[in-house]
Amino acid sequence: MDHLSFLENKRLDKAKISIIPIPFNLGGDSQNVADAPKYLLDLGFKKALESLGASLDLHQAFGAKNKVRKNNFADVANIIKKTSDIVSQKISEKYRVLGLGGDHTISIGTISGASKALRGDLGVIWIDAHADLNTSQTSLSGNLHGMASATVLGFGDSALTGLVACKIKKEHMLYIGLKDLDQAEIDLIRSQSIAAVTMMDIVENGFSSIMEHVRLLNEKVSNIWISLDVDVIDKEVAPASLMTTFGGLSYREITNLLMYLGKTSRVAGMDVVEMTPKKDVNNATGDLCLELIALAFGSRYSWYSQHMRRYNKN
Repeated sequence: MDHLSFLENKRLDKAKISIIPIPFNLGGDSQNVADAPKYLLDLGFKKALESLGASLDLHQAFGAKNKVRKNNFADVANIIKKTSDIVSQKISEKYRVLGLGGDHTISIGTISGASKALRGDLGVIWIDAHADLNTSQTSLSGNLHGMASATVLGFGDSALTGLVACKIKKEHMLYIGLKDLDQAEIDLIRSQSIAAVTMMDIVENGFSSIMEHVRLLNEKVSNIWISLDVDVIDKEVAPASLMTTFGGLSYREITNLLMYLGKTSRVAGMDVVEMTPKKDVNNATGDLCLELIALAFGSRYSWYSQHMRRYNKN
Protein backbone atom coordinates (compact mmCIF):
# COMPACT_ATOMS: atom_id res chain seq x y z
CA MET A 1 0.00 0.00 0.00
CA ASP A 2 1.20 3.48 -0.89
CA HIS A 3 0.95 5.18 2.50
CA LEU A 4 1.81 8.53 0.93
CA SER A 5 -1.77 8.58 -0.38
CA PHE A 6 -2.98 9.05 3.19
CA LEU A 7 -1.12 12.35 3.32
CA GLU A 8 -2.77 13.81 0.22
CA ASN A 9 -5.03 16.68 1.23
CA LYS A 10 -8.16 16.02 -0.79
CA ARG A 11 -10.83 18.69 -0.88
CA LEU A 12 -14.48 17.90 -0.20
CA ASP A 13 -15.81 19.69 -3.28
CA LYS A 14 -18.43 17.03 -4.04
CA ALA A 15 -19.42 16.37 -0.44
CA LYS A 16 -22.77 17.38 1.04
CA ILE A 17 -22.58 17.29 4.83
CA SER A 18 -25.50 17.86 7.17
CA ILE A 19 -24.53 18.97 10.68
CA ILE A 20 -27.10 18.05 13.31
CA PRO A 21 -26.48 19.48 16.82
CA ILE A 22 -28.18 17.27 19.43
CA PRO A 23 -27.77 18.72 22.96
CA PHE A 24 -29.05 15.57 24.66
CA ASN A 25 -27.91 15.04 28.25
CA LEU A 26 -30.43 12.67 29.82
CA GLY A 27 -28.55 9.43 29.21
CA GLY A 28 -26.02 9.94 31.98
CA ASP A 29 -25.18 11.87 35.12
CA SER A 30 -23.73 15.03 33.55
CA GLN A 31 -25.79 17.96 32.29
CA ASN A 32 -22.76 19.71 30.81
CA VAL A 33 -22.51 17.55 27.67
CA ALA A 34 -25.56 19.41 26.34
CA ASP A 35 -23.33 22.46 25.89
CA ALA A 36 -20.97 20.67 23.49
CA PRO A 37 -22.80 21.19 20.16
CA LYS A 38 -22.91 24.97 20.57
CA TYR A 39 -19.31 25.02 21.81
CA LEU A 40 -18.10 23.09 18.77
CA LEU A 41 -20.09 25.21 16.35
CA ASP A 42 -18.80 28.39 17.97
CA LEU A 43 -15.26 27.17 17.27
CA GLY A 44 -16.07 27.50 13.58
CA PHE A 45 -16.93 23.96 12.49
CA LYS A 46 -19.23 25.09 9.69
CA LYS A 47 -16.76 27.60 8.27
CA ALA A 48 -13.89 25.12 8.54
CA LEU A 49 -15.69 22.37 6.63
CA GLU A 50 -16.83 24.86 4.02
CA SER A 51 -13.22 25.97 3.59
CA LEU A 52 -12.45 22.37 2.57
CA GLY A 53 -15.05 22.63 -0.18
CA ALA A 54 -17.98 20.85 1.45
CA SER A 55 -21.55 21.96 0.92
CA LEU A 56 -22.96 22.40 4.43
CA ASP A 57 -26.45 22.08 5.83
CA LEU A 58 -26.87 23.08 9.49
CA HIS A 59 -30.01 21.40 10.76
CA GLN A 60 -31.15 23.20 13.92
CA ALA A 61 -33.97 20.88 14.94
CA PHE A 62 -33.44 20.63 18.68
CA GLY A 63 -32.59 24.12 19.89
CA ALA A 64 -29.80 24.93 22.30
CA LYS A 65 -31.17 22.91 25.22
CA ASN A 66 -33.44 19.93 25.74
CA LYS A 67 -37.01 20.82 26.60
CA VAL A 68 -37.72 17.47 28.20
CA ARG A 69 -38.57 16.14 31.62
CA LYS A 70 -35.81 14.33 33.46
CA ASN A 71 -36.37 10.59 33.88
CA ASN A 72 -39.30 10.68 31.44
CA PHE A 73 -38.76 7.91 28.93
CA ALA A 74 -41.40 9.21 26.54
CA ASP A 75 -39.41 12.43 26.08
CA VAL A 76 -36.17 10.50 25.60
CA ALA A 77 -37.80 8.19 23.06
CA ASN A 78 -39.17 11.20 21.19
CA ILE A 79 -35.71 12.73 20.78
CA ILE A 80 -34.23 9.40 19.64
CA LYS A 81 -37.00 8.94 17.08
CA LYS A 82 -36.74 12.54 15.87
CA THR A 83 -32.98 12.15 15.46
CA SER A 84 -33.47 8.92 13.53
CA ASP A 85 -36.02 10.51 11.18
CA ILE A 86 -33.78 13.51 10.45
CA VAL A 87 -30.69 11.39 9.77
CA SER A 88 -32.66 9.01 7.56
CA GLN A 89 -34.03 11.93 5.54
CA LYS A 90 -30.62 13.58 5.13
CA ILE A 91 -28.89 10.39 4.01
CA SER A 92 -31.72 9.73 1.57
CA GLU A 93 -31.01 13.20 0.18
CA LYS A 94 -27.37 12.11 -0.39
CA TYR A 95 -25.94 14.03 2.53
CA ARG A 96 -23.27 12.66 4.80
CA VAL A 97 -24.21 13.36 8.39
CA LEU A 98 -22.35 14.79 11.36
CA GLY A 99 -24.18 14.42 14.66
CA LEU A 100 -22.86 16.58 17.49
CA GLY A 101 -23.78 15.34 20.97
CA GLY A 102 -24.67 15.34 23.74
CA ASP A 103 -24.16 12.00 25.43
CA HIS A 104 -23.79 8.70 23.62
CA THR A 105 -27.52 7.99 23.75
CA ILE A 106 -27.87 10.12 20.60
CA SER A 107 -26.19 7.33 18.64
CA ILE A 108 -29.30 5.21 18.99
CA GLY A 109 -31.03 7.79 16.83
CA THR A 110 -28.21 8.63 14.41
CA ILE A 111 -27.26 5.02 13.68
CA SER A 112 -30.88 3.87 13.50
CA GLY A 113 -31.65 6.59 10.96
CA ALA A 114 -28.60 5.86 8.83
CA SER A 115 -29.27 2.12 8.85
CA LYS A 116 -32.88 2.67 7.85
CA ALA A 117 -31.96 4.92 4.92
CA LEU A 118 -29.25 2.52 3.76
CA ARG A 119 -31.47 -0.54 4.23
CA GLY A 120 -29.10 -2.20 6.64
CA ASP A 121 -26.02 -1.81 4.45
CA LEU A 122 -24.14 -0.13 7.29
CA GLY A 123 -21.20 -1.04 9.46
CA VAL A 124 -20.60 0.74 12.75
CA ILE A 125 -17.16 1.54 14.13
CA TRP A 126 -17.63 2.37 17.81
CA ILE A 127 -14.51 4.23 18.97
CA ASP A 128 -14.81 4.36 22.73
CA ALA A 129 -13.10 3.42 25.98
CA HIS A 130 -16.40 1.73 26.86
CA ALA A 131 -18.52 -0.69 24.85
CA ASP A 132 -21.84 0.85 25.99
CA LEU A 133 -23.12 -2.70 25.69
CA ASN A 134 -25.08 -2.97 28.90
CA THR A 135 -28.83 -3.53 29.09
CA SER A 136 -31.32 -2.50 31.73
CA GLN A 137 -30.77 -5.94 33.28
CA THR A 138 -26.96 -5.71 33.46
CA SER A 139 -26.27 -1.98 33.90
CA LEU A 140 -24.84 -1.02 37.28
CA SER A 141 -25.71 2.68 36.85
CA GLY A 142 -28.92 2.45 34.87
CA ASN A 143 -27.63 5.19 32.53
CA LEU A 144 -28.91 5.02 28.96
CA HIS A 145 -25.64 6.17 27.41
CA GLY A 146 -24.12 2.89 28.61
CA MET A 147 -26.75 0.94 26.66
CA ALA A 148 -26.48 2.71 23.32
CA SER A 149 -24.57 0.15 21.28
CA ALA A 150 -26.52 -2.73 22.83
CA THR A 151 -29.72 -1.02 21.69
CA VAL A 152 -28.69 -0.58 18.04
CA LEU A 153 -27.63 -4.23 18.01
CA GLY A 154 -31.02 -5.30 19.35
CA PHE A 155 -29.96 -6.39 22.83
CA GLY A 156 -31.91 -5.30 25.89
CA ASP A 157 -35.29 -3.88 26.79
CA SER A 158 -37.81 -3.86 23.94
CA ALA A 159 -38.81 -0.31 24.88
CA LEU A 160 -35.38 0.80 23.68
CA THR A 161 -34.68 -1.69 20.90
CA GLY A 162 -38.13 -0.99 19.48
CA LEU A 163 -36.90 2.52 18.63
CA VAL A 164 -34.42 1.07 16.12
CA ALA A 165 -36.23 0.34 12.87
CA CYS A 166 -33.24 -1.30 11.18
CA LYS A 167 -30.86 -2.86 13.67
CA ILE A 168 -27.14 -3.34 13.12
CA LYS A 169 -26.02 -6.92 12.53
CA LYS A 170 -23.53 -8.05 15.14
CA GLU A 171 -21.04 -8.95 12.39
CA HIS A 172 -21.25 -5.32 11.21
CA MET A 173 -20.09 -3.84 14.55
CA LEU A 174 -16.47 -3.06 15.37
CA TYR A 175 -15.28 -1.66 18.70
CA ILE A 176 -11.94 0.19 18.81
CA GLY A 177 -10.10 1.49 21.88
CA LEU A 178 -11.89 -0.46 24.60
CA LYS A 179 -10.24 -0.35 28.00
CA ASP A 180 -12.94 -0.01 30.68
CA LEU A 181 -15.61 -2.73 30.46
CA ASP A 182 -18.12 -4.36 32.77
CA GLN A 183 -18.03 -8.14 32.97
CA ALA A 184 -21.49 -8.40 31.40
CA GLU A 185 -20.21 -6.49 28.36
CA ILE A 186 -17.17 -8.75 28.07
CA ASP A 187 -19.41 -11.81 28.26
CA LEU A 188 -21.71 -10.47 25.53
CA ILE A 189 -18.84 -9.58 23.18
CA ARG A 190 -17.44 -13.09 23.62
CA SER A 191 -20.74 -14.96 23.33
CA GLN A 192 -21.77 -13.03 20.20
CA SER A 193 -18.28 -12.99 18.64
CA ILE A 194 -18.41 -9.22 18.10
CA ALA A 195 -15.21 -7.72 16.67
CA ALA A 196 -13.30 -5.65 19.23
CA VAL A 197 -9.87 -4.03 19.29
CA THR A 198 -8.89 -3.25 22.87
CA MET A 199 -6.10 -0.97 24.03
CA MET A 200 -4.15 -4.13 24.90
CA ASP A 201 -4.51 -5.30 21.29
CA ILE A 202 -3.09 -1.97 20.13
CA VAL A 203 -0.23 -2.19 22.63
CA GLU A 204 0.57 -5.73 21.50
CA ASN A 205 0.01 -5.53 17.74
CA GLY A 206 0.05 -1.84 16.92
CA PHE A 207 -2.07 -0.29 14.19
CA SER A 208 -2.21 -3.51 12.17
CA SER A 209 -4.78 -4.91 14.59
CA ILE A 210 -7.13 -2.11 13.57
CA MET A 211 -6.41 -2.21 9.83
CA GLU A 212 -7.31 -5.87 9.43
CA HIS A 213 -10.63 -5.49 11.25
CA VAL A 214 -11.55 -2.41 9.19
CA ARG A 215 -10.67 -4.24 5.97
CA LEU A 216 -12.91 -7.17 6.92
CA LEU A 217 -15.79 -4.85 7.81
CA ASN A 218 -15.47 -2.99 4.51
CA GLU A 219 -15.83 -6.32 2.71
CA LYS A 220 -19.19 -6.87 4.39
CA VAL A 221 -20.82 -3.46 3.97
CA SER A 222 -20.72 -0.50 1.59
CA ASN A 223 -21.14 2.23 4.22
CA ILE A 224 -19.58 3.00 7.58
CA TRP A 225 -20.87 5.01 10.54
CA ILE A 226 -18.23 6.27 12.98
CA SER A 227 -19.35 6.79 16.55
CA LEU A 228 -16.64 8.67 18.42
CA ASP A 229 -16.71 9.03 22.20
CA VAL A 230 -14.11 11.60 23.20
CA ASP A 231 -13.20 9.55 26.29
CA VAL A 232 -11.34 7.07 24.09
CA ILE A 233 -8.60 9.71 23.79
CA ASP A 234 -6.01 10.16 26.53
CA LYS A 235 -6.85 13.04 28.88
CA GLU A 236 -3.56 14.80 28.07
CA VAL A 237 -4.86 15.23 24.52
CA ALA A 238 -8.60 15.59 25.17
CA PRO A 239 -9.10 17.18 28.60
CA ALA A 240 -12.79 17.95 27.94
CA SER A 241 -13.91 14.33 27.85
CA LEU A 242 -16.77 13.57 30.22
CA MET A 243 -14.88 10.59 31.67
CA THR A 244 -11.24 11.59 31.27
CA THR A 245 -8.62 8.95 32.02
CA PHE A 246 -5.02 8.22 31.20
CA GLY A 247 -4.11 5.30 28.97
CA GLY A 248 -6.39 6.12 26.05
CA LEU A 249 -5.50 6.68 22.41
CA SER A 250 -2.69 9.14 21.82
CA TYR A 251 -2.85 12.03 19.37
CA ARG A 252 -0.85 9.96 16.89
CA GLU A 253 -3.17 6.97 17.23
CA ILE A 254 -6.50 8.79 17.04
CA THR A 255 -5.54 11.03 14.11
CA ASN A 256 -4.11 8.15 12.09
CA LEU A 257 -7.16 6.03 12.89
CA LEU A 258 -9.61 8.65 11.59
CA MET A 259 -7.37 9.36 8.60
CA TYR A 260 -7.27 5.64 7.77
CA LEU A 261 -11.05 5.34 8.01
CA GLY A 262 -11.60 8.45 5.91
CA LYS A 263 -9.34 7.16 3.15
CA THR A 264 -10.39 3.49 3.10
CA SER A 265 -14.09 3.53 3.98
CA ARG A 266 -17.21 5.11 2.58
CA VAL A 267 -18.15 7.11 5.68
CA ALA A 268 -21.88 7.82 5.55
CA GLY A 269 -21.70 9.79 8.77
CA MET A 270 -20.36 10.08 12.27
CA ASP A 271 -21.25 11.36 15.68
CA VAL A 272 -19.01 13.00 18.27
CA VAL A 273 -20.20 12.63 21.85
CA GLU A 274 -19.49 12.88 25.59
CA MET A 275 -17.66 16.20 25.69
CA THR A 276 -17.91 18.77 28.49
CA PRO A 277 -16.77 22.19 27.23
CA LYS A 278 -16.16 23.69 30.67
CA LYS A 279 -13.30 21.19 31.13
CA ASP A 280 -11.53 22.13 27.91
CA VAL A 281 -8.11 23.80 28.01
CA ASN A 282 -7.31 26.36 25.31
CA ASN A 283 -9.91 24.70 23.05
CA ALA A 284 -7.62 21.67 22.76
CA THR A 285 -10.41 19.08 22.67
CA GLY A 286 -12.65 21.15 20.41
CA ASP A 287 -9.88 21.80 17.90
CA LEU A 288 -8.94 18.11 17.92
CA CYS A 289 -12.56 17.14 17.22
CA LEU A 290 -12.57 19.41 14.16
CA GLU A 291 -9.36 17.83 12.92
CA LEU A 292 -10.78 14.32 13.43
CA ILE A 293 -14.04 15.13 11.65
CA ALA A 294 -12.19 16.46 8.59
CA LEU A 295 -10.07 13.30 8.54
CA ALA A 296 -13.11 11.04 8.83
CA PHE A 297 -14.66 12.68 5.78
CA GLY A 298 -11.45 12.21 3.80
CA SER A 299 -9.77 15.62 4.06
CA ARG A 300 -7.43 17.39 6.47
CA TYR A 301 -7.81 20.39 8.77
CA SER A 302 -4.73 20.63 10.95
CA TRP A 303 -2.36 23.37 12.00
CA TYR A 304 -0.06 22.34 9.14
CA SER A 305 -2.73 22.27 6.44
CA GLN A 306 -3.99 25.69 7.54
CA HIS A 307 -0.45 27.06 7.70
CA MET A 308 0.26 25.96 4.13
CA ARG A 309 -3.00 27.41 2.82
CA ARG A 310 -1.37 30.83 3.17
CA TYR A 311 0.98 29.93 0.31
CA ASN A 312 -1.57 28.20 -1.89
CA LYS A 313 -4.14 30.61 -3.31
CA ASN A 314 -5.52 28.12 -5.86
